[in-house]
Amino acid sequence: MKHLGQFLFLIIGIGVSGCLTVELPKVQIDKGTESKSLTWPFLVRQSLAYNPDLQEARSLVSSSARSRDIAFGDYLPSVEGGLQKTVARTTNTSSTADTLGLNLSARQSLFDGFGTTGEWMKARKNLEAVQLAYIETSADVRYQLRSAYINVIRFQRLFQTNQLIYQRRKQNAELVRLRYEAGRENVGSALRAEAIAEQAAFDVRQTGRLLESEALRLARESGGEFVIPIRIEDDLEKMLGEVRLAEADYVVLAERTPTVLRIVKTAEAAKAAVLSAQSDVWPQVNGTYDYGYTGDRAEHLRDKSSLGLSVTVPFFEGGKNVAAIRKAKSDYDAAKKAAQSARDEAIAALAAAWVPYKDAIESVEVKKKFLDAAQKRAEIIRAEYTTGLVNFTDFDAAEQENANAEKEYVESLARVFTQKANWEKTQGATLEDAYDEIQNQ
Repeated sequence: MKHLGQFLFLIIGIGVSGCLTVELPKVQIDKGTESKSLTWPFLVRQSLAYNPDLQEARSLVSSSARSRDIAFGDYLPSVEGGLQKTVARTTNTSSTADTLGLNLSARQSLFDGFGTTGEWMKARKNLEAVQLAYIETSADVRYQLRSAYINVIRFQRLFQTNQLIYQRRKQNAELVRLRYEAGRENVGSALRAEAIAEQAAFDVRQTGRLLESEALRLARESGGEFVIPIRIEDDLEKMLGEVRLAEADYVVLAERTPTVLRIVKTAEAAKAAVLSAQSDVWPQVNGTYDYGYTGDRAEHLRDKSSLGLSVTVPFFEGGKNVAAIRKAKSDYDAAKKAAQSARDEAIAALAAAWVPYKDAIESVEVKKKFLDAAQKRAEIIRAEYTTGLVNFTDFDAAEQENANAEKEYVESLARVFTQKANWEKTQGATLEDAYDEIQNQ
């Protein structure tokens, strides 16, 4: 029998375990022949609806709201009802002692030293902190989504740039080979030109792979389907014309960031916990009301009611209540200093985010001038090399300088928007803010 019971418990345990299994949604990577076109407004709306991090944060807000409702329930009376029937027989006799009872009891806390108020205020502040944590999550999702979006545009542009560079490198290798066959160039130069052309071809393939990888990252952040290849039509130069950056008041912005506001709310919850802890040294006053029927059978029931008031005074609990108050005050002091630390850190973080953003904007013009100069210089030296006026070393250096300048210009354009996304994230700009911006355009 013992082994049978253990076996039954095992079967039940396996069944319950099966019920608790979590299955993730099916997912696959769809590789099409045509590029799927995506836009920023579409990705923002999709992320708001399907991003798993946002969905998790919303569930946590809902859970915290229920905790607040639970705490508020202590303000209301508790009511219980019951039915009891007892049938008793005395051994070897016919005497009986049957009882039947119906009862309804209510209990209402009249005063508990503001403990209920403290717990409710603590739950409310915790809810506000969780709501601000959602804003932090939304800001992080916006940053990740925007960074992936910019990287897709960046790799698209680099892919085109590297293709152009490869075409030039291929033509250069052919030019150097012809000069070598004509006896006007050495074999080392010809081999180097071929190697450079192979490197350019590799750069094209590598950029294509990076583009596919970033497309999957974009799908993850938007909560959409994993589809490659994709295409984004935005142009970095056009986007740059819409960038506006004004001087920032770091102190004002720091006090508005969701991280600082969340930690402030946490400190306020700790302050409410002090009030709750202090309730243990106050008298507890409760009111009770009982109403019911008792008798040996249904037709003999008699009603009975009582109204009571109880007062409980804690005289000595081994110092636990006093220690709890001191602990709660220490927790509040720590939380308050944590809020100050977060505010000061936010000031430094805002400055650290604004400076590279400003630098990135200014560096675009500089990189453009270097690109213009490198292109003109490469054009001139290429013509001179063709006619034999300069050697391969000068020709190779000019071509390399031109290729580097083209790539650096693309990187400088993308860096503006990466730093812009970081600046917005540091301020706490959310995905909902991005949606409002789109709607107001």
